[in-house]
Amino acid sequence: MAHLSGRSRLMLFPFLHDWETGSHCVLGYTTADGGLTAVLGVVPVGGNVHEPGDLFAMAARHGFIGEWKGAQEQRCGCWLACTGAGSLTVRKPGTIDVPAAAWSLDMARTIDLDSAYYGHARVTAGRLALEDTGLAARARALMPRRPVAA
Repeated sequence: MAHLSGRSRLMLFPFLHDWETGSHCVLGYTTADGGLTAVLGVVPVGGNVHEPGDLFAMAARHGFIGEWKGAQEQRCGCWLACTGAGSLTVRKPGTIDVPAAAWSLDMARTIDLDSAYYGHARVTAGRLALEDTGLAARARALMPRRPVAA
């Protein structure tokens, strides 16, 4: 597992990653290499037993309608690039947009795309750590709380 870090614009948002179970996580999206690499990471939230782990596997579970071609790995990378880039234009309630934040990513995987998607030539995904502890607390607070059954 590789490690990547940087300081750049960062979008943090709640994300429904499994419709069948209603499972959520907090995702972060940023870029590296002057924007060539889309970086997506799950912000670990204590007690979230439904954290998606491998984001490429999560992408595969969402299915594809044919707009992206190539091997499944490529389509998963394109789906993740779309999810990240889409966070800039279609904001989820509570989205945190930080002009410059220090972050690090323990990467699960990097995929070089066959062609550029959303301005990215590759996608890297893993678990995201934030240097600013206050920002990390704000990000974790985006996690939707499930009502407790009576």
